[in-house]
Amino acid sequence: MTETTSPAETRPASLGRRALVAILMTVGVILAPLTIVTTWTRNQLLDTNRYVANVGPLASDPAIIDAAAAKATNALFEAVNVEERVDEALPDSAGVLAGPLTSVIRQFTEDAAHKALETDAFQTIWNEANRAAHAQIEQALTGGGGALTTSDGMIVLDLSPIVQNILNFLDRQGVTFFNDVSVKDFDLKFELFDASGLARTQAIVSALNTITYVLPIIMVICFGAALWLSPNRRRSVIRGGISIAVAAAITALMVTIGRSFYLFAVSGPGLSRAALEATWDILFRYLEGGLRALIAAGLLIAFGAWVTGPSRGAVRIRTMTRRLLSNIGEQAEDRGLQLGAFGRFVATYAATVRVAGLAAGGFLLLAVNHISAGTLVLVVVLVLAYLALVEIIVRAARVEAR
Repeated sequence: MTETTSPAETRPASLGRRALVAILMTVGVILAPLTIVTTWTRNQLLDTNRYVANVGPLASDPAIIDAAAAKATNALFEAVNVEERVDEALPDSAGVLAGPLTSVIRQFTEDAAHKALETDAFQTIWNEANRAAHAQIEQALTGGGGALTTSDGMIVLDLSPIVQNILNFLDRQGVTFFNDVSVKDFDLKFELFDASGLARTQAIVSALNTITYVLPIIMVICFGAALWLSPNRRRSVIRGGISIAVAAAITALMVTIGRSFYLFAVSGPGLSRAALEATWDILFRYLEGGLRALIAAGLLIAFGAWVTGPSRGAVRIRTMTRRLLSNIGEQAEDRGLQLGAFGRFVATYAATVRVAGLAAGGFLLLAVNHISAGTLVLVVVLVLAYLALVEIIVRAARVEAR
């Protein structure tokens, strides 16, 4: 992708000015993925609705359900000696069957736990428990008033209510071994946040809350100043777009490496690796999606700056596109397509119609909560298709007016 530069595009600049442009562009490029990371982190820590929406899919993930079902089953069998009760119910001559029957009952219980965990009721319990726990975390991190529910210095997520669902399901299936068990006897709690040292953590979160809003402003100022000072703005845009894509790709690679370190550090005999992988992948999916969108945006910006430039390749692409659109417009007229007043209106106000399409694409991106690379590319393709359609209508209207 070579680029030839016309003399009009290049302005003389001192070495100091070029160095300042390079520094500003570098700072802006570094801040671009950092803005994505800080925004994602703030949303997870301080926005309960976004947090619950993020962790909600965990309740329906097969790996999480498997781990929760196994944990609930183990808790039930630790609370009740099922093999002993089966042995008491059997005649003396059939005592040897107590072990195999207990295994069957354990498998049936785990299957029942799976079915209970796959219901909408569990999704509701999961979301409500996470919302309550996150509200406590947010209150703690921002220094809000009110008491925290802690256990040994930890804020915990209590999922004991799911055991009652499992017990009810088993009772309906005729399994009565656990009828005298109370949910209060179970400890299905997940540690979420260390409540000790809150003062230090509050200071960090306060700083995070501030820089989340400041970083985008600084980034825009850096890019704007760099382009204003740049002796070749088109080249700076191309280099900046490619650099943003590279920086975002490096950040995404660091997240992937962090996933490997996380799984290595927390894996153990009592933890399901599949559940840990699912937890990471679901919790970080918006961060990874944002970084992929930033990669796509950087490449699209670079390509847009190049294709509108004076290089032979860019000129050839624009010429071929204009010829294609012109031929389509002429063919539409030849086939009897009469645009009438509509065509004349679009041709007269073509610039306004194009700007309206670009604005609609921008508003569409703003309306999306989490912009992914696919969403970004789709919106760009739709906007380009819209602009191409406008061009076809304009050319057809001009042919009709001859």
